[in-house]
Amino acid sequence: MPKIEFRGQTYNDELEMPYEIRQAYLRERKRLDEKTKSGAKSLADIVDMSPEVKAMYERALGKVEEKQRPSRDLPKTEDIYRQSAPDDMKHLPSDESIYRPSQPLIDPGKSVIEPEPAFGMNRLISSVFWALILVAAGFLIIQFLP
Repeated sequence: MPKIEFRGQTYNDELEMPYEIRQAYLRERKRLDEKTKSGAKSLADIVDMSPEVKAMYERALGKVEEKQRPSRDLPKTEDIYRQSAPDDMKHLPSDESIYRPSQPLIDPGKSVIEPEPAFGMNRLISSVFWALILVAAGFLIIQFLP
């Protein structure tokens, strides 16, 4: 990261500056940015662009606000298919128009895997049993090792 030199002092970053110095630095930087923006020519002024390219360029710069098109104005899949299909295939239906739901492989109403009813209790008893064995082993080790 480049060092910042401002009013005879060198700083590693803006946060290292005292508050008053940082505010003055930010004001100065903003003033310089505005000066360079107002004096600089746009690429659209320098390069000869077609109206479509110029519109895309201005949208990319954020100069033109894009209006949201409502979804009812969007083309349907069938219309897009008709526009993009080769001439000898435009009479065929699009894939979306022939979709139909397939039969499920497994009956979703009846689960094949059933939970074990006493699994929770078995796990609790097993955990308590192993905890007691570990406590007893620790007690024996403490008692017989000096």
